[in-house]
Amino acid sequence: MRRAVNPRGSVKERPSDIHPTKEKLLTAVDELLETQPLESITVEELLKSCGVSKGSLYHHFTDFPALLEMSLVRSFATSVNQSIAVISKVVTQSSSKEDFFQSLVKVTVKTQAVEQRATRFKRARIIVMAERNAQLSQVLAVEQQRLTTALMEQIAQAQKNGWVNKEIDPQAGAVLIQAYTLGKIVDDLSQTPMSPESWNQLITRLAERVFG
Repeated sequence: MRRAVNPRGSVKERPSDIHPTKEKLLTAVDELLETQPLESITVEELLKSCGVSKGSLYHHFTDFPALLEMSLVRSFATSVNQSIAVISKVVTQSSSKEDFFQSLVKVTVKTQAVEQRATRFKRARIIVMAERNAQLSQVLAVEQQRLTTALMEQIAQAQKNGWVNKEIDPQAGAVLIQAYTLGKIVDDLSQTPMSPESWNQLITRLAERVFG
């Protein structure tokens, strides 16, 4: 089973055999978003790019915004799944406190890389859009909670293993990790970006002193 998103307010499980036409429409949106902002995508442009008829679009989605919404949420959910998998791997494959923090440093370097700039902007864009879209906000809230809960569980396990300070509130720790990961976008916009090494060293020291 894979994760599926319901653009009208929930995230549910679905079989891997999503209808080919529906998948084609969602993939087309993803591809167009690689080169242009969401608000500039038109129905005509989308249908032309994937060769799907307007009738088929409205057969699978209630309207065009619903298609765009589902694409955004699916992208967000995919990012959440990746984040959960990474942090879970750090905890389950570490054999000691030193090993745990070394693995955490490697994850930090990877997630904070310049190459992840587009990913940070995409995630921030989805969050901003949710502010004025109650339905999108409701669905994203489910995914956001899923990520926070998963991080909390991993932090709690690391505390149980004796690797993380037991005085740290798991939820606060989970939010902190997400905050500095997405927060790198501030420097992405800078005219004089800081050196990646300086940032990674700071985050490493932060993680060691706060969580250690």
